[in-house]
Amino acid sequence: MSTSSLGLHWYLPTAGESRDTLRGGTNVYPVDGEPAGAPFRRPSLSYLTQVALAVEEAGFDSVLIPTGSYCEDPWIVAAALAGVTRDLRFLVAQHPRTTTPAYAAHRAATLQRLSGDRLALNVVTGEPGAEAWLHGDFGDKEDQYARTGEFLDIYGALFRGETVNRDGRHYRVRDGKLARPRSGDGLPPAPEVWFGGSSEYAGTVAAAHADVYLSWLEPLDQLAEKVEWIRSLAAAQGRTVRFGVRSWILVRDTDAEAERAALALLDGATPEQLAQSRTQLLSRQSVGQQRGQAHLNDADLRRPDSLWIAPNVWGGFGLVAGGPALGFVGGFDHVADRFAEYARVGISEFIVSGFPNLEETRWVADGLVGALSRTALSRRTESRVPVDA
Repeated sequence: MSTSSLGLHWYLPTAGESRDTLRGGTNVYPVDGEPAGAPFRRPSLSYLTQVALAVEEAGFDSVLIPTGSYCEDPWIVAAALAGVTRDLRFLVAQHPRTTTPAYAAHRAATLQRLSGDRLALNVVTGEPGAEAWLHGDFGDKEDQYARTGEFLDIYGALFRGETVNRDGRHYRVRDGKLARPRSGDGLPPAPEVWFGGSSEYAGTVAAAHADVYLSWLEPLDQLAEKVEWIRSLAAAQGRTVRFGVRSWILVRDTDAEAERAALALLDGATPEQLAQSRTQLLSRQSVGQQRGQAHLNDADLRRPDSLWIAPNVWGGFGLVAGGPALGFVGGFDHVADRFAEYARVGISEFIVSGFPNLEETRWVADGLVGALSRTALSRRTESRVPVDA
């Protein structure tokens, strides 16, 4: 299909997950000290392989592999899964503070060669706090984005085959080169750089280095403003950028079924428990997280209508989950319509996931993928979804 249509991407639960979203889930803040009501699924190679194969069979373009001390190392996971998949791409997340640009480029080049050029790099700046301190990063947000800018400057130059000399605030490199294999094949294609951030510092880095700018899901008008902001900054540097969103998703045959399933995720929670969870989420220094949580100021479990931010855009996820505060919830065709609306403001990449990942992948594959294909939005699904005899 046309490369101007959208790409569909999933999320790999490398920290494990559970069907009990309030007391385990995937990237979820437990709202009380009670034991989970469903078994915890360890992020074993067997389970992660099941999810990756389900994603590949469903016709997704790639799978996002997160980074952080709470989950398994994304580079090792991607390398392990590259051998059991055929054309699924790996969007490997990387904190610049945990490595050097040269070592990241070396690993990326190796994984490109071994996987058949199936790597993209999701560069995650992060925020001040315990996760940063673990790696000796005690800078503020401005300093952290300065590090990311230096990292991507050197990383990109190495993949262009340049000899790199830099004397920056965070990285000093002398006569740096990315080694070519002895086979004489030359350097592999540079993996695309996916990058997100909603602060003013993030805009500067995105304009200079990102191939794809990522945002948490936001209402259309807000996201359109963000797209124009980054687009204009990139154009001033003679660059163009694609745009993507990261979102939760819950799709069913009808809107009514999806709404019932969404509300069931909050079963057993009290307003007091969810208020405590929101306090934890709002304490973060992420501008994107704060923008998303701002839409939930009037959320009230006693009024389910208060959880709807826009048609088929639900804020209930943000009451219990880190990451995006909002998610797509609805019938297959209606959610496909929402994707089309976001595509019209410039979004071409959708990274989605649900609770738990393996089961929700099937709902998306069985219904949404077909709906997107019918509207000529999906980039590759027609050629990748198997047709049973």
